Amino acid sequence: LSQKIFGENFFAVFLPITFASIVMLYLTYLIHKELLDHNFAIVSSLILVTTFLWINYANMASQDILFSTVITFGVFSSIKAYKSKKGIYYLFCGVWIGLGFMFKTYLTCVPLLAITPFLIQKKIIRNKLFWIGCLIGFLPFIIWSSSILKAYGFETYSGLFEKLLILSENNVFTNPFYYYLWNLPLNIFPWTLLLIPGLVKASKIKDSITKYFLFFYPITILVFLSLFSTKTQYYPLQILSLFSIDIYLGIISILEIRNKLNLFI
Repeated sequence: LSQKIFGENFFAVFLPITFASIVMLYLTYLIHKELLDHNFAIVSSLILVTTFLWINYANMASQDILFSTVITFGVFSSIKAYKSKKGIYYLFCGVWIGLGFMFKTYLTCVPLLAITPFLIQKKIIRNKLFWIGCLIGFLPFIIWSSSILKAYGFETYSGLFEKLLILSENNVFTNPFYYYLWNLPLNIFPWTLLLIPGLVKASKIKDSITKYFLFFYPITILVFLSLFSTKTQYYPLQILSLFSIDIYLGIISILEIRNKLNLFI
């Protein structure tokens, strides 16, 4: 769309990436308000924008930040659908799945599997608007697939589905199971020092929704990503918004324990 408006490839790439980055920051702010409170919700967004991993990919002309924004949008929509019971959020709960598949195909299965228990338990999956949203979300992929089949035939199109087999086998991106245990902390350092106490605090929160999305959901994502043969530093981008909120909790927990070591940290 921006290419048609501005007539330059630079704008066609730059504007969607910039817009997605801003939206992800805003969604982090909104999720913070929904899960915790309105006070200092902006802090989580500021933490995210100062994270090396996010800064690095928020400036790249790739689909990674777009995919992460869509997943973050799915998390926010799911929380709002349960709390507000408004139809528009049930619709959005389904839309993000198809859009995520358009950007990263099979990688969408990871956040979908992690959030499915919540969708089932809160009966979101029973709402017809959820399924209508799924159909709407898959429309761009269906239209794109139709165009590719007409232009290049099924042999070229089938390569998309062969990619899963390639990524599941040993390749240049194959890394050991513990890859994210050192790579992710390194890419968000020095916030790593506050993420750990934040996750501990999140695991002790009594509210089941907050506990699910700030502890169980991101940990489940990391476990699923670790089980897959192909591992890259940008796959965890999709949970950075939630980890930013966890880091905020880490700051709060540090401030609550007023000793010299914590003050120094």
